[in-house]
Amino acid sequence: MELKVTATARDGAGVARGDDGQVVFVAGALPDEVVEAVVVRTEKRWSRARIQRILEPSPHRVEVPCPHRRDGCGGCNLLYVDPAHQPRLRADLVLDQLHRARVEAPEPTLVPLVDDRGRTTVRAAVVGGRAGYRATGSHEVVVPDGCDAVDPLLEEILVDGRFGNATWATLRVGSRTGERLVVVDDDPEDVAVPDDVLVVCDAELDDGQRAWIHEEAAGRRWRISARSFFQNRPAGVDALVEVVGAMVTDLSPGDGTGLMVDAYAGIGIFAGTVGVERLVVAVERGADSAADARVNLGDRAIRGDVRIIRSPVERWRATPADVVVADPARAGLGRAGVDVLLRCRPGLLVLVGCDHSAFARDAALLAASGFHLERLAVVDLFPGTTHVEAVGAFLRS
Repeated sequence: MELKVTATARDGAGVARGDDGQVVFVAGALPDEVVEAVVVRTEKRWSRARIQRILEPSPHRVEVPCPHRRDGCGGCNLLYVDPAHQPRLRADLVLDQLHRARVEAPEPTLVPLVDDRGRTTVRAAVVGGRAGYRATGSHEVVVPDGCDAVDPLLEEILVDGRFGNATWATLRVGSRTGERLVVVDDDPEDVAVPDDVLVVCDAELDDGQRAWIHEEAAGRRWRISARSFFQNRPAGVDALVEVVGAMVTDLSPGDGTGLMVDAYAGIGIFAGTVGVERLVVAVERGADSAADARVNLGDRAIRGDVRIIRSPVERWRATPADVVVADPARAGLGRAGVDVLLRCRPGLLVLVGCDHSAFARDAALLAASGFHLERLAVVDLFPGTTHVEAVGAFLRS
């Protein structure tokens, strides 16, 4: 069938309508393209199609530069889009989700990364002792002989490492410190990687063994344990801290020294940067992340300038605060998280989200509770993909 693509869906597929008016999602198609496609899946209200031929290509279409993506690798699903246009496309995905959630949104600021060397954390599948990525829509593993999406320090482990009988391996490096760590689900003695790489197995971590690396970002050095969350590249942390810091500085109520809550605090990134001139309550459920935060926040935690509470945010007894900064996992805040943070009665709530639909849902919940989205930024943390980090500053109306 011949289709005219009019929009982009949240997963990057082109959106078109068939002759019967039914929505058709076309993998790999861009807005304003005319394609010849074949339906590969049909549901009651929509169908999915695969491109057979591009009749009228978008000016933003480019040849996919990565041979592994051309061979079916499931990573980097936007490589057919001009890199200069990708940030706008990702921002439009965020705006579309906010529109669908009926949230009034300002035009977003597009924030690029500076001094970026690629991803510094990868969860790889392992087959035959080699690490790789899952193929698109499959459990098959594509084993690369190189990967431009990752930091060179990580690429060496990914390509040259041998991982024994493991079925997965988490690879983590400190791009600016040179430290490297591998976690596998099998005997670490069977792993062959350069001598500087620390190797541990999942069972050892279960038994209480500690393993970490350090990274430098946002002007500080951070300890990051094997199971702690850290953004996928230090340049992303630099950008997020700058964006969130500007929102807090510009929009905070009062004299700018009131209490700040750092919800889903992780290893203490925002408490240790944005909150450096304030009293801070940092709430984090993960044992390893909370332990890292105590180390990273050092004297401030010892003096009590920062109070670290190990608890799920949803079960935490909220305390009044001028400012709340929340950086939840991909699932977002949800109703329970929003309800707890509202009990802080903040004048400003800054929400960081890596899933645009969850971000929009939470924005709608906040809007229904008396907040409006004053400022919006889209930080380009995931080049070559449909993923993006949205940051919203919500003021109490």
